[in-house]
Amino acid sequence: MFAGALNHADLGAVRAWVAKAPWRCPNAVQLLLQDQHEVFFRLWMLRDGQLRQYAPEKPHEDDPDFEDG
Repeated sequence: MFAGALNHADLGAVRAWVAKAPWRCPNAVQLLLQDQHEVFFRLWMLRDGQLRQYAPEKPHEDDPDFEDG
């Protein structure tokens, strides 16, 4: 397990680095990222060599019903 605060990081570059790292068990990799302008973390996982966002899919902070929860 690794944890860190990457203030003002290029999250696309972080995701790209994670996707290309030589993981022993890539299907077990889980990445939680939260951009400074977002309200919650997003869960990314490696599947078929691609890093994909799994949760949350909705609601997004820009959705009109976001505050209704």
